[in-house]
Amino acid sequence: MRRLNMNKNNKAFILGSYHCCYSFTAKEMPSMGETVMGYRFKMSGGAKGHGQMLAAALAGAKVSGIMRVGDDEYGHLCIKDFERAGIDCTHVKIDKDHATGAAGVMLNERGENIIIVVPGANAQITTRDIDDAKPMIRECSVAGFQFENNFDAIEYAIKEAHALGVETMVDPAPVVKFDEELYRYITYMKPNEHEASLLSGIQVSDYETAVRAGRILLDKGVNKAVVITMGGSGAVLVERNGEKVFPCAPVPVRDTTSAGDTFAGAFVAGLASGMELSEAVIHAVCIAACAVKRGPQESIFEFFPKEEELETMKENYRKIL
Repeated sequence: MRRLNMNKNNKAFILGSYHCCYSFTAKEMPSMGETVMGYRFKMSGGAKGHGQMLAAALAGAKVSGIMRVGDDEYGHLCIKDFERAGIDCTHVKIDKDHATGAAGVMLNERGENIIIVVPGANAQITTRDIDDAKPMIRECSVAGFQFENNFDAIEYAIKEAHALGVETMVDPAPVVKFDEELYRYITYMKPNEHEASLLSGIQVSDYETAVRAGRILLDKGVNKAVVITMGGSGAVLVERNGEKVFPCAPVPVRDTTSAGDTFAGAFVAGLASGMELSEAVIHAVCIAACAVKRGPQESIFEFFPKEEELETMKENYRKIL
């Protein structure tokens, strides 16, 4: 019989992903077949799993994870980031046969984005990698997942973490079709409004429709809660016994590219530390606000709030709830 690990030891496992990122900014997004002139270009490294691992570590969790990167400049840069953040890299592997994944990001002047991803080495993670990491997963309070890797390995890892008594937090991006039995192995799910719409069949456009979508995902089998992030409208927490709206922290928006991953990683860290669910969402909202205020033009190490700054932000944020 599965026994849930109720001892929150601040340890988090995250199934990671990493890409070299090419970011283009223009006044407006091009339409199909249109060419537009931009005014900013940046090359950097990152991806959902990478951003979530760094955010969780910098938010206070003891993070370990699985990842594959290419034997190239960006792959080695990823490992340096993790070492700087104090992440356990035991199962972060350099793949000599596949290049580091790549992502192209288009931004408009409002910070809205469209992203195309080529997974590269990320897709080479297998169920054997998950088996090799089971002793590490077993030690954690929470395991975080996103959908940028080989999905067979993702599905297997979620089920294995659940079987080990570890709570699972799934950020279902990018959305893929999967057997709905998988919902039974998910403790928390954090889709954005677009992902929640696709998964629930409800067009999420406001708080009311977000709650309806969250309830459908709970009915499908998500164990405890669904947190739907809604960009500038904040987030909605849906539990079986109620729901709560969390508006965005009031900060100027520069770039939303890393907001969702920063939120997910900070949320995992809050859960791993034993925070109540609402407090973990507040923790994530305030840390994500720092990401949109300064954007990925500055590295996560530069925009991440210091402990005193974060506590002040959270204290002020609670006043607007």
